[in-house]
Amino acid sequence: MSWSHGGRCFQVIERLGNQPVRVSVTEGSQRGTRVTLNVTIEAAALEEKQVQDIRDRVRLILSLDRDMSEFYAVCREHPTLHVIPKIGAGRSIRSAGMTENIIKALCATNVNWTQAVKMSNRLGQLGPPVRHFVSLNAWPTPREILRAGERYLTEVCRLGYRVESILAFCRDVADGRTDPEALTKLAADPDVSSDELLAQLRAIRGIGPSSAHYLLSFLGRHDRLAVDSSTIAHVARTHMHGRKPTLRQIERIYERYGRWKNAVWWYEHWLTWDTAQRLVAAASTQ
Repeated sequence: MSWSHGGRCFQVIERLGNQPVRVSVTEGSQRGTRVTLNVTIEAAALEEKQVQDIRDRVRLILSLDRDMSEFYAVCREHPTLHVIPKIGAGRSIRSAGMTENIIKALCATNVNWTQAVKMSNRLGQLGPPVRHFVSLNAWPTPREILRAGERYLTEVCRLGYRVESILAFCRDVADGRTDPEALTKLAADPDVSSDELLAQLRAIRGIGPSSAHYLLSFLGRHDRLAVDSSTIAHVARTHMHGRKPTLRQIERIYERYGRWKNAVWWYEHWLTWDTAQRLVAAASTQ
C-alpha cells in the first residue's frame, strides 16, 4: 500500500482470484464531518460480487466500520488528544488479510521501522505484479513465500533470524493448521475476550507480547498496551521528565483509558509527527 502526495490518493494492490488489481481511494464530496470516498479498481470487466468484495476490503483496511464515538469522547477529555476528533483521526490502517499483517509484524520484531519496511517490501516482491507495472505487487500468499525458500528469504529479503518464524507460520497456514483470517470475525464478537484473541496470536512462533498487542489493535481491540522502545521513549519524554519508565509505570499512566489505552498512547505519539501537526494546523484555519 502507498500514498500518492501528488494525486492525494491511497493505493493498495489486492487480488481477485489470481488477478492482482490496483485499488485507488480518493476523497470526494464532504458534508459536515462525513466524507465520500471514491474507490477505483483498475481491472478488466468485473462482476458485481467482485466489486463488492473490494468495497468490503477497503472498509476493513481503513477501519471504516469502527464506531469511534467512545474513543472520541475519551480524546475530548485528554490534554492533547482533543484535536483528534476535529481532524477525523483515530482509525488504524491495516492490510485486509491478517496473514499479511502477521507476517509484517514478524518482520518488525527487534528492528527499527525503516529496516522493517525494507524487509516487508522485499518480501512483497514475491507476489504477482499488476499488469504493465512490474513494481506493483500483490502481497504473496504463504505458498508463494514457501516456494521462494529459506535461502531467498535470507539472502535476498534479508530477514535474518525471522526466516524460521515466517516459514513456520506460512507452513501452518498453507497446511490449514491455523486460520489467521478467522481472527477478524472473532474479534467482532463481543463475547470473545481479548485474552482469547491474544492466546491465538501468542501461539504463533515469533509473536511476543508487544507484537501480539500491536496486532490486537488491528482487530479493533485497544485494551492491551503494545510496549516497545518507541513506547518507552515517548512515555519518558511526555510523562516522566526524561526518565526511563518501568513497564508498571507505563501501565499506570494509561490504565485510566481502559479499552482505549493503546490507542491513546499511540495517538499521543502520532501527534508529535510532522504529518499530524500539518493536519492540526490545517484544521485550525478552517
